[in-house]
Amino acid sequence: MAAHAVILALFSALVLPLVLQRPMLSFCSQILAKKRMTRPNYRGEPVLTAGGLVLVASMAVTILVQLLLLALAGAPREVLVQGLLLACGMAAMACWGWIDDKAGDRITKGFRGHFGALLRERRVTSGMGKLIGGGLTAVSVSLFVSAGFWPWLVACGLLAISPNILNLFDLRPARAIKVFWLLVSLAAIGSVSGGTTGEPSAVWLFLLPVLVATVLFFPHDAGGRIMLGDTGANALGFAIGYTYATATPLSWQAAFLCGFVALQVAAEFVSFSQVIEQKAWLKRLDEWGR
Repeated sequence: MAAHAVILALFSALVLPLVLQRPMLSFCSQILAKKRMTRPNYRGEPVLTAGGLVLVASMAVTILVQLLLLALAGAPREVLVQGLLLACGMAAMACWGWIDDKAGDRITKGFRGHFGALLRERRVTSGMGKLIGGGLTAVSVSLFVSAGFWPWLVACGLLAISPNILNLFDLRPARAIKVFWLLVSLAAIGSVSGGTTGEPSAVWLFLLPVLVATVLFFPHDAGGRIMLGDTGANALGFAIGYTYATATPLSWQAAFLCGFVALQVAAEFVSFSQVIEQKAWLKRLDEWGR
């Protein structure tokens, strides 16, 4: 792959989100306001939700430009496929999250709540629809990122559960973004220390505009002006799962899948917000930027 193409792709990843941020935020905020996508935050104040639409729109435009530049430079097919899968997967997960945001069901929560509504009331909640759609997306994408049954199973599990993990933390301003940054940092450590085959660097090339977009969106989320919503948390969660599945060794993938499952089970019985409130250092970190 030509060096100039990589440099242009990196330049696009850094500059395009900066250029797109203001118009995307204004345009998406108008759409959300017209559709009355307003939800009470943890203080009971009305705030626009589904703000992740801004991140997904910025990501889609930037990655498409990157793919075009790399394709014109004759980049390997595997590299282009990685970028396309990341963009399509994030967009699909955002769509499932958008449906849940639009439905506005805040009564039925957790796996127990959604499965309970299905079994007891024969009612398919918007959250259950999101779980089914997200699961199908995970199965589809995992077929392209892993070889062999066990690697596929682990990758599928990561892609399916990681969006919900970000959702678990999207209960306070900017908390989900901070968790996203933490998990990306851990993925980078795993990629460097464990080593992978193929083109893991391509994942980081396409993940960079997502990181830049979250940095730009952070003040708006932390300031309580707009929420990520399921739209944004699902998309960022998928990006986490995809990064682990494509840029870290299988041992790291399995370890984080077990960790994510443990968090999901714990969330059914424990309030993460209460845990954070009880730990001074976690509380300070949680409140940083607000």
